[in-house]
Amino acid sequence: MSDSNKPVDPKDLKKLKTRGKGAGKDYEPFIYIHELSSQGESCRSNSATVGRVHHLLSRLELSAFLSFDYSSKTIDIREQYPIPISDSLEICRQLGIKHPQVSDKLKVVTTDFLFDFNSQKQLALSVKYIDELADPRVMDKLQIEKSYWENKHTDWKLFTEKQVEPGLKENLEWIHPVLVHDSQERSNQELLIIVERLLKYRNTKVSSLCAQFDDSYQVEPGFHIEAFRLAVARKLVIAQLDQSFYQWNTNELTINTLFSEPRGNYVS
Repeated sequence: MSDSNKPVDPKDLKKLKTRGKGAGKDYEPFIYIHELSSQGESCRSNSATVGRVHHLLSRLELSAFLSFDYSSKTIDIREQYPIPISDSLEICRQLGIKHPQVSDKLKVVTTDFLFDFNSQKQLALSVKYIDELADPRVMDKLQIEKSYWENKHTDWKLFTEKQVEPGLKENLEWIHPVLVHDSQERSNQELLIIVERLLKYRNTKVSSLCAQFDDSYQVEPGFHIEAFRLAVARKLVIAQLDQSFYQWNTNELTINTLFSEPRGNYVS
């Protein structure tokens, strides 16, 4: 029996009625992590861009998500985005490959992320560990995704662990909580006063200086580093994000003079 004559998995058909539709807060991913038989590295994460919880199937997906959630160019993030069965079947026919299926039932092919940008462009992103690329079926699925998005005139890229340095990963995970939970209680002006206080001391490690200032100004421990972290999250201060924040030196920091308003209008 050819793939085109095989039935679609009933569970996938049911999901397609409501999932993979809409945008922003109204979007529902095709796969929720609680539906996975083995959750492994999967996790949920709030988004500063969209304002909803995202379902991420690996720690590598989390790294990709955090990278784009921090960018001021990103306006929407849709994860586990389904490709119509009719399109994936036709692509498989053209490529001469077997359509993804389980027990002779067709499975919906999904793309890990679809990003919308303020430039009105989109990016489809497939996230895979390098070791996974040795699997022929993984490569077939990537070919399906690539062909689908090229037919839609949408950029498609592959994201592996090579795309995120350890220092950048650490910094994004450090910044993200305050970015998501920024209550706006602290003004940009207040944060800049603290940053300028730090930058008066040249060639000094920021983490050590913040601890010293907590003692000098008799504030609770962590006050200065938390203010500094929020300033980085709002992009008021420019730092070397590929280097762990524990190693940041005041000589390597600059105040971003181009910022205007808090989250929503940050300058990259």
